[in-house]
Order: sequence, then structure tokens, then C-alpha cells
Amino acid sequence: MQSNLMLLTRTLDTFFLSKRAGMFSLADAIAISPDGLDNLARVQQMLVDYRKHRPEVSQAFVSDLSGQLLASSHTTSLRDLPSMASQPSFQDVVRVARDLRDVYLGRPQRDMLGPGWVFTLSYVLRDTQGQPRAVLTDVFPVDFLESLWKDAPLVQQLTVGVLRDDGYLMTRYPVPVSVTKEEVYGTRRDGALVRYLTAQKFPVQGRVEGPNALLNGQNFINLFHRLDQLPATVFVAQPENRFFRVWGRSIDTPLALTVLLLAFIKFVSLRLARREKENEDQRQVVEQVLRDSEIEQRSLIDNLMTGLVIHDATGAVVRCNAEASNLLGLSFEQMTGKQLIDPAWSFLNEEGQTMPVSDYPASRVVATREPVNGIVVGIVRSKDADICWVLCRADPWFTPVGALDKIVVTFVDITMRRKLTSQLQDRELKFQALFDNSMDAVLLTSPDGTVLAVNRAACRLFGLSEAQIIARGRAGLADPTDPRLHELLGRREQMGQAAGLLTMVRGDGSRFTAEISSSIYGDSEGRQYSSMIVRDMTERLRSQAELEAANAQMRRINEQLAEVAHFDMLTHLPNRVLLADRLQQAMAHCVRRQKSLAVAFLDLDGFKDINDRYGHAAGDEFLVAIAKRLRLALRDGDTLARIGGDEFVAVMSDLSTEHDCEPLLLRLLQVAAEPLQVGGNSLQVSASIGVTIYPQDGSSSEQLIRHADQAMYLAKQAGKNRFHLFDVASDAAIRIKRESLDQIAAAIAQHQLVLYYQPQVNMQTGEVVGMEALVRWLHPERGLLAPGQFLPVIEDHDLAIAIGERVLDLALSQMAQWLAAGLHLPVSVNVFSRQLQQDDFVHKLRQALAAHPTVPSSALELEIVETSALQDMAQVSGLMHACAELGVRFALDDFGTGYSSLTYLKKLPAELLKIDQSFVRDMLDDRDDLAIVQGVVGLSKAFNRKVIAEGVDTVAHGRKLLAMGCVLGQGYGIARPMPAQQVPGWLDQWRAQQPWVPQEDVGLPA
Repeated sequence: MQSNLMLLTRTLDTFFLSKRAGMFSLADAIAISPDGLDNLARVQQMLVDYRKHRPEVSQAFVSDLSGQLLASSHTTSLRDLPSMASQPSFQDVVRVARDLRDVYLGRPQRDMLGPGWVFTLSYVLRDTQGQPRAVLTDVFPVDFLESLWKDAPLVQQLTVGVLRDDGYLMTRYPVPVSVTKEEVYGTRRDGALVRYLTAQKFPVQGRVEGPNALLNGQNFINLFHRLDQLPATVFVAQPENRFFRVWGRSIDTPLALTVLLLAFIKFVSLRLARREKENEDQRQVVEQVLRDSEIEQRSLIDNLMTGLVIHDATGAVVRCNAEASNLLGLSFEQMTGKQLIDPAWSFLNEEGQTMPVSDYPASRVVATREPVNGIVVGIVRSKDADICWVLCRADPWFTPVGALDKIVVTFVDITMRRKLTSQLQDRELKFQALFDNSMDAVLLTSPDGTVLAVNRAACRLFGLSEAQIIARGRAGLADPTDPRLHELLGRREQMGQAAGLLTMVRGDGSRFTAEISSSIYGDSEGRQYSSMIVRDMTERLRSQAELEAANAQMRRINEQLAEVAHFDMLTHLPNRVLLADRLQQAMAHCVRRQKSLAVAFLDLDGFKDINDRYGHAAGDEFLVAIAKRLRLALRDGDTLARIGGDEFVAVMSDLSTEHDCEPLLLRLLQVAAEPLQVGGNSLQVSASIGVTIYPQDGSSSEQLIRHADQAMYLAKQAGKNRFHLFDVASDAAIRIKRESLDQIAAAIAQHQLVLYYQPQVNMQTGEVVGMEALVRWLHPERGLLAPGQFLPVIEDHDLAIAIGERVLDLALSQMAQWLAAGLHLPVSVNVFSRQLQQDDFVHKLRQALAAHPTVPSSALELEIVETSALQDMAQVSGLMHACAELGVRFALDDFGTGYSSLTYLKKLPAELLKIDQSFVRDMLDDRDDLAIVQGVVGLSKAFNRKVIAEGVDTVAHGRKLLAMGCVLGQGYGIARPMPAQQVPGWLDQWRAQQPWVPQEDVGLPA
């Protein structure tokens, strides 16, 4: 390998030296020619002549610095010449053109003129000021370099090549048949040789072992030598197994040949000496021959890759070569005359212990007069240096009379081989430890299924000993009826590896599902083996099935929650939340398409009579049937939502004019008035519809619904069974609302608003847990008005803020009076969404609390009504947290009516949910209302909230609620709302009764 490397290096250095000289000559000729580069026709002819005398050059050309060819040896025309701008080698030249004074070796690239691969030599042509002006380039086929090696006397299985400093191959021979030229020459290499050269800053010569990525990662021994002319390195490589087999067999051969060579030289010397005695006339000739022979001998010995030391009969060194000096770490001068017993010598035996002088190879020859061979010796060259390990051979030379004349010791460096052997042994030990201690069952088999080895995990998994598993083989471990077995083995045969699930059989005959990973690999002798990793999937599959079942159940629960959150549970129509979303989308759609939409608020006339006469069950059945009729009366793209007991909202979009909705409204009136058969009874109602048009009514989605509601009220006043269009400018409803607002404002100013209090109790213990403050209007003409008679008017008006602040002040004042009388009663106060969303709400609440310093803030609870009007959920949530820091608690009022939803429950930090009385009062007769109550109680537990039921009108209601886990309640069955002065007396009467328990009808009036 070494001689091949030197031959290739000298050949390439000579080749590139001649090419370099030729390019310099051509560049000079262009420079001194008339007009130089300005006369492109002359330059073209010079390139053609230059190419004729250089058949190895496929093309020579001159290009400008942008890559455009100016002249080429490939054509006689100067028109339509191609550009080199995209070629990597040209880009590299231009990048360094300003400082480049020598030829530049370009990396291999595809030939622009053909299908092959080429490399380039480039030289920058400069103007009279020394500035780069153009580039002269010679193009060489990569195949030309490959052809240089085909007839060379190379060692068997030797790979040769030239590697640029940037990791690209310039040439490689032979090119592996299994890879493309693109993979060989178009890919930057990153193997052991490249990494070593880069790390060592490109040494002149050396040796590197490592895998070759082009040949399946096989380990190669690389010898390399750097070129003198160009930034590239020549290398020769041989597979590691081939190298060590040849080298192992040839270790003795070089040593023996060396001994024979020296014997032959000694024989020639003796013959020449005898001829000198026989023929004195030829003495001068003989002396010259001897001198020539001596020079030749020295040259031959010094260039041996084998270390050689010659001792005389006493053991003193009389001769050594350069390799011996290098391995022993001593110069020629230090070696000459050195005795066997010398402080400079320090040798170790194969076990790493100090070798006695009597065991030195030369000492053993002196003692036995017999040659010794195969001695491993460790050479300690200095305290800091690594030990150099060599394989020695020592041979005696005798005089013609049989006396010991010389001892020739030859040795070769085996340091790397010992290191590799040690690494291999260490690797084998690690692999064995990994194999033995793996948590997975591992089997080593032959391709036919014979088990060769198993680990402990396999024995545990199958419940068999290693011998039993080997006796069974693969066929006895895998269920032969599993069709996946042959499919997996087939994939492994095709791809070299495969994985999948198989049914395996334990020693006791039980079957289990296992995950199998199997690979086929070969050894250096060409034998094939396969590995099988077996993992018991029983528990994992069971867990996976349980997880999938849990996920399916969770999906069903989420679907149900989504249904509850966005759809009416009775009719399955969209509820108020989904209606608001669809209405917002429809409004945006109309703006984009410059269309109109109609919002119709529909209320059934006479439905209350059906409920009262035929019962809630019949009423619910009627609602479901009429909801289907109303939905079918609309178009596919329209929306129909149920927002209350007998209240529906329809959204009709894509209207060109406001009159386009009239046919749909008439159809709704018609289907609503048609009789329905329910429980053998023919039931009939009519409908009153209020309509508003967007964008003519340029309000928000909530205001559109409210305006339609107002228009519906006017339709009822006009005689029912008709629709009324909301008039933004002059509708009578606006006048009515304005008059109502004026009266309410006057009521606030004249202190006509009073508070009534309804007790809230723990139905299980009888404990009074608080009072809800309910506002009443003491109207000077109409008497005491309930909240429903005046509060809806001010929902979107600033008067809601004024009423809310007035109610809060009245409640805190009353709490202070009760505390002074020894009554500690927490009080719940309703808060409008408009009031809650004011920027100064927290500030005003803090002021109100400060104005009543005796009232603890923890005794105050704020009930949020109209949750659907809450706009900025993040702002409201932050505001509630700020109030909570003051100690104030929150409750969500009327939960379950559509005004409250899961969204609000999840995002708002309310401690208490209030179940709307409309569900509680009818739950004993209406299964849907009962389901809603149960759902809200369940949600309160799921979200860790307290829950209180409104509308507890009888003991039966209370018992049912207690059975469902709802212990807090308020309603007529406990107490009706009462003025503040009646509360102490009621408390005394309530305390005198027994706690309300499910077994007794005490504590509440029937």
C-alpha cells in the first residue's frame, strides 16, 4: 500500500505541475498578444490550438467575472456561449479571485457539454493594474484520472483517490457499482479520513482507520500523502478485514524476506571479496561495486516499513534502519554501539509487565543460538509517550566456521492492531452486558429460525430455560396460525429488517401478543444471522384499549357538554349563546355582500293556556312539534333559535330589500297557527312576530334581538297573529320605553325603590345561610311593582347602573342595622352586566364598603344577571378577581336558562350557581326540567362550585333536591320575599322549627 501511495502521489504531482505550467504559458500568451482580452477572436483561436496539444483537456475557455463565457475551445463561434455563473467551482474562484495568484482546483461537477463529471483548473487573468478581469479554465473529465489507475499494479482490493481539502472527492478508483457518480463526486464526504485531515490541519502523510460511507460503512485502513502542487490529498485504502488478514499472514513474510535479503547481500559481499583476492587487477572495479552495493543496501533497508536492528555477537547494535529508530525513539547515533543491558532500553512483555533482559528476543538468540518468532514487546520510549507495541522476530547469523556472527532483529508496529483488538473486545463485553441485562427479550437466530442465543429476559418472558428455547427454535415460540408471521418474515427478507405484532407461545402453552423487531446482518465470513427483540404487549394493549375507551367516553361527554352549551335541550334548536354567534357571522356576511338580514322575535299566543290546561308534558311535546314546523318554514341558510319558554328568534339573511322577508314571516305565522295533535287533543296557537332589519337598524346583535322583542310586543298589542316591523325612528315602543325610563329615573330620585329579602337556607340542617335582596318599586299609582315589571326596560340603559348602586347602598345599610341588632346575615345583591362592566365598578364598590365600615365584605355576595350581555370576558374575569380580593363573593344567577352557559362557568370566578326557578318548579312533573336541574348540580360538582335552587315551593321539591345533592334552597316553600322589618320575626319562627330532613314534613309549610 505504501509503495502504491508514493507512486500515485508522484504521478499526480507531475501531472498537475505540467498542467499548471501550460496554463501559465497560455495566460502569458494572451496577455502579450495584440489587444489581449479585447481581441476575443484571437483568444478563441489560441484556446483551440492549446486544446489540440492537450487531449486530456475536454474544454478550455475564458469567462468574465460574472461567469459568461467569452471564448471557448469547444466552438469557433463567439455567439450564444453559455454561462458558468451557476457552477459551484466558478463561484468558488470568483470568491477568492482578488487574492488568487495560482491555479485553483475546482470541485467535481456535472459537465455542461455532456452527461459525465469533470473537474477544473482555473487561473485569474488580470489587467495592467493587477485587478482581476477574466478567468481561464481547463476542464478535465473525472474518467481521465480514473483511467490512470486501471493499469497500475495496485494491491488487491485497494481503493485509491484524491480528496480536496473541503471534503469533495476529485477521483476515486474503483467507483462502487452500487452508488452513482452524484453520490461519489457531488456529495461532501464526512468520513474518518476527512475528519482526521481537518482536525490535524492537513498533515503531509499518515494513516487513518474508519468506516467508508460509500461501502455500507465498512471499516477501511487509509494511507495518505499530500500533493505538493495543489490543496488536495492522495489516499489508498483497503478493507480492515482484508488488511489484517493479508498483514497477519505477511508479518512473517517481510521479516523472513528481510533476513534472506541481508543473507544474499552478505553472500554477494563475500564473493566479491574472494574475487578481489583472485584478481588484483579488478580491485578497483570490485571496490566500486561494493560501494554501489552498500548504497543500494542502505537505501533498501532504510525504506523498509519493518524495523531492523543488527547486533553483533556480544549484543551491541551495529546497524539499524529508520523505522527501527522511529519505533524505538532513539536516533541512529544513540542506537549504534548500545548493549542489550542498557538503561535506555525499557521493554514490556505482552501482559504489560517489565520484560527481563533474558527474555529480550536478541538475548534468547544469544542463549539458544535458535531463531525466535512472534514475540510481542512493548517499547517504553519515554515517561510521557504512549507505549509502542511491536511483533518481533530475531534470527542468528553464523560465520563459515559456525560461530555466532550477527543477530538480526526485525519488528513491525502492532500498536493500532492491539488497540483495535482491545476496543473490539471491550465492544464485545459491552454488547454481551447489554444483551444479558436488556429489559426486552432478545434472541439471536439463523435465517432458518434456529435459535443460537437468548438473554435472561427471554427466559423470563417465555417461562423456559435457554436450552429449552434453543431446542424449540423460532417455530416453537411463534404461533404458526398467526398469518402475520410469514408477512413479517417476508418483509425482513426484502428490507433487511421488519417490525410488527405477533402471537407468541409461552412454555405453559399460553398465548400473548408481542411486538417483534427483527433484523438480518452478516459477519466478515459472509454468514447471516438475525436478531429478534420481543416485547410483551399484553398490558400495553390493555392500557391502550382502556385509554381509547376513556377517550371515546370523554368525546361523548364533550359532545354532550357542547350540546348543553349551544343547543336547547328540549327542541335541540340553537340557544341564546349559539344564536349570538350565528347572528354575528350573518351580520358580517351581509356587510361583505352588501345585503340585509331580518331578525324575527316570535312569541306563541295562547301557549300558557295549553300548559295550564293539559300540563307541562303536553306543552313540551307541543313545543318540540311546532319548533320542527317553524324550522321547515325557513330556508336552509336561516337560523331558528329557542331563547325562552315559548319564545323563538329567526335570523333570515341574504335579503336584497326589507320586504324580501315578508313571505317567510307569513309562512311562519301560517305554520304556527296550524292545529297540532298532542296526546289525542287538537291544540292550536298563533304567533306574534317582531322584526328588525340590519343594517338599517345598525345595532349590535343583542340590540337587534331586543328591538325585535319590542316590535313583537307591539304586534301583540295590535291583536296578535301578525308581525310588526321595528321602526328605528318612530316606533311606538321607543316612546313607551322612553316614558318608562323617565318614570324609573324619577323613582330613583324620589327614593321609591325598596328592598325585600328572601331567606336562603341549608335544607339539610335548617341553617339560614343568607338573604337575597330583591328590589321593588313602590309606585305612587300602581302600587308595589315586581322587578319584571320595570327592570327589563333599563337593561341597556345607564339607569341600570344607578339602580344597581342604589340597591347596593340600601342592602349595606340594612346589613349594618341588622349587625347592630345582633343579626349576622350575609346578603346577595343582583348586579346588572352593564354596571359590572364599568371601569370604575371596583372603585365604587370599595367606596360603598368603606361607607359601611361595620359590614364585613365577606358577608356581601353579588349575583350577576344577564350574563349573556357580558362582552369582554377577560375584563370581567379580572374585575371579579379584584372584587374577590376585597372579600366579596360572586354568584351566577338563573343558571341553565340560556343567559348563563358553560363558557361563563369556566371563565368567571363565581363561587355559587343559582338554578333558575322555572326548572325547579316543574322538575317534579317534567323530566327535561329534572334533567336540567340534575345537570346543573353535576356541573357544580365538576367545577367545584356551590349550588342553590330557586323556586323551592314545596317539601317535595326540597326532598328531591336533597336527593340530588343540592342542599341550599330558596323559594315560597321556605319563605316569600319580605320587608326588612319582618326578617327578625321570621328568623325566630324558623329557628323554633325542626331542621328540614327528608324523612319529615317539618321546617317548611306544605
